[in-house]
Amino acid sequence: MKQPKKLSLANKKLLAAVGLDPAEWMNLLEDTDYLHIIHKSSSDRKIIDKEERVIVGEAD
Repeated sequence: MKQPKKLSLANKKLLAAVGLDPAEWMNLLEDTDYLHIIHKSSSDRKIIDKEERVIVGEAD
């Protein structure tokens, strides 16, 4: 697995729009449609649709 990266300003705004705290999450993978994020302390994963600004799924 790749190393998680810091969130960009656009990603922070996207997380705030979805209702998540950007300070608690890191960017795991980003493509044109989705943002995969991982929680810093609990390692929970979420997938966010960039266009619709909703949480699509939660990965294990």
